[in-house]
Amino acid sequence: MKITRPPNSIVGIAGFVALAAACQEPQTEPDGIEARDGDLALGGTVGRFETRAMTMLDGTARIVHYLIEGNDEYEIVLPDGMEIPRDAVVRAYGDANDDGAIEVDSFDIIQLPPARLIDPDPYAPRRIATILLTWEGGGGIDNGVAEQDMYTGERSTNVFYGENSYGRETMAGRVFGPYTIDQPAACNSTGIANAALQVFAERGHREDDWDQIMYYFPGLSCGWAGLASVGSVEFPAKNSWYNGSFGCVVRNQELGHNYGMGHSHAYSCPEGVVLDAEECSHIEYGDPYDPMGGGCRHINAVQKGFMGWLEGCNYVNASQAGVYNVAPLELPCNGTQALRFPTTDGRWYYLEYRQPIGEFDTSLSGGVIAHVAGDINNFGPSPYILDLGLGGLMQEGDSFTDPNGGITFTVTEDNGTHAVIQVDYPEGAEQSAPTCIDGTEPEMAGGAVGSLDCADEPYPGDSEPPTVTITAPADGDVFAPGSDFLITAEPEDDRAVIELELYINGEPQFKLYEPPWEWDVTNIPEGVYEFGVVARDSRFWAPSQAVTVDVGIVEDPTDTDSGDETTGNTTDSGTDGPSDTTGVPEPEDDDTDSGSGSGGDTSAAADGGGCRTGGTGAPLSALLLLSFGWIRRRR
Repeated sequence: MKITRPPNSIVGIAGFVALAAACQEPQTEPDGIEARDGDLALGGTVGRFETRAMTMLDGTARIVHYLIEGNDEYEIVLPDGMEIPRDAVVRAYGDANDDGAIEVDSFDIIQLPPARLIDPDPYAPRRIATILLTWEGGGGIDNGVAEQDMYTGERSTNVFYGENSYGRETMAGRVFGPYTIDQPAACNSTGIANAALQVFAERGHREDDWDQIMYYFPGLSCGWAGLASVGSVEFPAKNSWYNGSFGCVVRNQELGHNYGMGHSHAYSCPEGVVLDAEECSHIEYGDPYDPMGGGCRHINAVQKGFMGWLEGCNYVNASQAGVYNVAPLELPCNGTQALRFPTTDGRWYYLEYRQPIGEFDTSLSGGVIAHVAGDINNFGPSPYILDLGLGGLMQEGDSFTDPNGGITFTVTEDNGTHAVIQVDYPEGAEQSAPTCIDGTEPEMAGGAVGSLDCADEPYPGDSEPPTVTITAPADGDVFAPGSDFLITAEPEDDRAVIELELYINGEPQFKLYEPPWEWDVTNIPEGVYEFGVVARDSRFWAPSQAVTVDVGIVEDPTDTDSGDETTGNTTDSGTDGPSDTTGVPEPEDDDTDSGSGSGGDTSAAADGGGCRTGGTGAPLSALLLLSFGWIRRRR
C-alpha cells in the first residue's frame, strides 16, 4: 500500500452500472444446473435471493437468507453446501419449519443475477442515499443531525471510513427526508424500503443514482437494531436498515456488511485459558474497539486486509523466529502494520500496534492487539480479539505462548512510533524466510524486519470546499429565440467532486454525477435567464457565480435602420460584468425538497424504469415535470 494523501486534481465519480446491467436480456440456467422437469408454475417459492446480517438487540447476530418478491420476503434455510448466486431469481422447493422458514431441499434458477458490464473501481466514492422515515407519532431524527452523522461532521461515517482506509474510501452521499409513510403493520424490511422508494421517486429522485441506500425509521418490535444485505468489496450490497438506532457503531457496521465484512468477535475463557474454541465461549460483538464488534475506533487489521486497505508489505508473514517492527495501524504507511503467523488450529495470529492518534483512536491507550482469524482473503472475515494485557492491549514486556505448544511472541519495545516484537518458534517447527503478504521480501529498519515508512498523521477529513465556474455561456450573452447551445461548468476540488446541480432563475433543475459537466439547451424561448451551479464534494457545497443571458430578437448588424431602438427582451440585464450573486439560494435540506432538485434525473423512471438505447434527451413525460423543458442533461 502506498502512502496516500489528498490529490491536487479534479476527481470524477465512476458511473454506476446497475441500471445498465438490469437492462440485459434474461439469461438461461448456467452450465451444470438443470431445470426441474415439468411446469415450473406448480409449487415452490419464487423470489430474488438475498443474504442479510441482523444485529440483534439481545447482543447476538443472525445471518438470514431471503427470497424477495415485491413487498413479500420469505425466509429460507439452506442446507450445508448449497449456494445460490446473490441476486439470482430462483424457485425454491422445501417445507416450512416450525418458525415458518422454508427448509430448502432444491431450487431452480429462473434468472441469473445481472452481469456487470463494467468492473467499477472499488475505490471510487461510495454513493450513499440516507433516507429518513417516520409516521404519525413516530418521531425519529431530523435531516441536519443525520447529515452531520453521515457526511459532514468531524466524526461522521464519511470521515471514519476515510481515516480507516487511509483515504481509499469516500462516503459520498445525501440525506433525504424525513418522509412520512404509513406505519408498517409488521417489521417487513422489504416493505419499508419499497414505501420509502415510492416517496423518494415522487420527490423526483432516482434510486439508480445511488450505489447504496440506508433506511432509518422509528423503533419497531423487530428484535434487531440494524440489518444489512451482505455484498462484497467491489460490488457492495445496496440496502441497510436502522431500527430507531443510528449511532456510530450501527451506522459503520451495517455499511461494513454491505462490503462483506463479518463481525469482530472475542472469546470469554475460563481463568488461565486464552485460546481454546471448545472451552471458551463466543462473544459475537466482543471486539471493544472495532465497529464490526462493539466499539467505534479503528477497524482491526484483519478486516482492513479484507477491504484491501492494507496490502503488500503492510502485512509481514513472521514465518521465522526473529525481531519484527510494527508501525501504528492508524497511519497511512508503506511499512509494516501487521504481523501474522500460524496458530496450531489452522488459523493465524494477527498482531497490530495501536496509538492514541487520529480522530477515532485519540483516547485509546497504546499497545499491541492480537487477533485470531482465517486468511484475510476469506469472505466475511470474523476475527477474535484475544484478552491479552490490559483491555486487550499488550504493553512492553508482555508475552504470550500458544497454549498448544506453538509460537511465543513478546512485546520487547513500545517506542510510541512503533512496537518491536520478538517471535519465537518451538524447537523443530518448520520455518522459512519472512515475506510480505504479496510474496515480496520485507525491508529492515533498526535491525528488525519491517519497514517504518509512514505518514506523520492519519488521513484527515476533507476540509476544503469545492469551487465551480460556469465556462459557457458568458455573462451577458445574447441569443436569438430558438437557439441551441451548451451550458458548461468546470469544478475543482482537492478530493473528489461528487455532483453538480444546475439552477435556473434560482430553482434547482438538473444534477450530474460525473463528467462531462454539460447541459444541452435546445430551442430556448424568449426571456432573461440566470444560470448558477452548485458543486458538492463529500462534505461541503459551493455555488458558482451567476451567469445571465438575454434571449430576444438579435439585431441584424447590416440593418442600418435599426437606430437605437431595442426589440424583444434585449435589455441591459447582466451586461455590466459578472454578477455579484451566485444565481442559487442556499440548498434546502431534502426533507423540504419538492422534487425539483433532480427533475432532470427522472428520465429512466419516466420510461417506466425501462431501458432505452440511442438518443440524448429525456423523454417528453419527464420534461413535462420541469419548469424548463428546453434544457436537459447532456449524456
